[in-house]
Amino acid sequence: MKMLLANKFFLYIWVSQILSQVTINILNFALLFTLFEKTGSTIATSFLWIAVALPALIIGPLASAIVDILDRRKILVVTNLCQAILIFTYAYLANTTPFYIYFVVLLYSLLNQFYVPSEFATLPHVVSENLLAQANGLFLITQQASLILGFGVAGIILHLYGFRDTLILCGLLLLIACIATYFLPKMKLEHKGLGSFEKDVVVFFENIVSGIRFITENKLVLAPFLIMVVMQMSLAIAVVNAPALAMGVVRIPLALAGAFLVVPGGIGAALAAFIVPRRINSGIRKIKIIKESLLILIFSLFLLVFLFSQLNYIFRILGSFIALITIGYSYVGIIIPSQTFLQQKTPFDLRGRVFGNYWFLVTVLSVFPVILSGTITEILGPKVLMLILIMTIVALLWFLQDREKKFFLPENNSQNKL
Repeated sequence: MKMLLANKFFLYIWVSQILSQVTINILNFALLFTLFEKTGSTIATSFLWIAVALPALIIGPLASAIVDILDRRKILVVTNLCQAILIFTYAYLANTTPFYIYFVVLLYSLLNQFYVPSEFATLPHVVSENLLAQANGLFLITQQASLILGFGVAGIILHLYGFRDTLILCGLLLLIACIATYFLPKMKLEHKGLGSFEKDVVVFFENIVSGIRFITENKLVLAPFLIMVVMQMSLAIAVVNAPALAMGVVRIPLALAGAFLVVPGGIGAALAAFIVPRRINSGIRKIKIIKESLLILIFSLFLLVFLFSQLNYIFRILGSFIALITIGYSYVGIIIPSQTFLQQKTPFDLRGRVFGNYWFLVTVLSVFPVILSGTITEILGPKVLMLILIMTIVALLWFLQDREKKFFLPENNSQNKL
């Protein structure tokens, strides 16, 4: 770790990652909750997900190919700078119509399609191979910590300084990130012609098709993949409906919602990240951990929505805080063993196709459920939405219980069996 932190070029890209991650999480909270506050509509907030998803679906494959033919340092500098200018510009339009938010989110997400692959592709250029695993691990920790920090402080900043000043702060953070990436070395890239660029785009979609074919034809891979997809879709639904859940279920002010919802969830997730891998290494079957976590998740959601929400203020806050910790724990307790089993059961030459396009597939599959969830919350209320979500998770648990012997065949090596 000391060698990694002594690398000035790693520090430059790490600073950029920290600032960009904190910024996007503060922005997500500020835009999501401000839009809900001004419109009172969960349908309006659900369309924010569409604004985020569209660039990933349309320009994502092209952006990934473009990153391989341009100087990544320039891409990082330009995207950070353009995002900063975008946020500064919006700060002066913030008190007009709230629907400018969609345009801002769309452009910001479009720029991110270039920034994110450039950021991760830069690591091998600035970090030696023997330190690359540590660098990736540190980036992952930063990503999770930034979520907790960004959502945790966003409500307070928004409450104390207002929407416009919050946007100006985000723009300043992006400018510092731009300056940090400016001091990165120039990337020596192999020059590719137009034919190579077109080939990269075609290969991207071919990998998606071959990855889907492998997943659907291999039941041992299909089951954990479906578990992960359902969990990610559930998380997307919970995020876009967070303002309505905060007000209609937990009944807390919107200014405190980010910190109250994310911090205990982050505590639970951190506990699971520490405990679950040790349970797997001790020989406990992954399917057992997944089913236990699903039961905890169902029980915690039910208590949060239908019991703790009916209590007086002190007991409601205390009970909800504990429930959110167990929800965070159970969520990660489902993801870690599912992802581990998926990695073990996916051949080495197919892992890039399965995992490299995972988020692309999750984004595609999440669009309709997210919009539908906003409509359900708008018409029937957040408790009905959470009941449907609980029933979906119950159905997933029943699926695993009924199909365990068929899909998750025991093997001699306990480390490789679900």
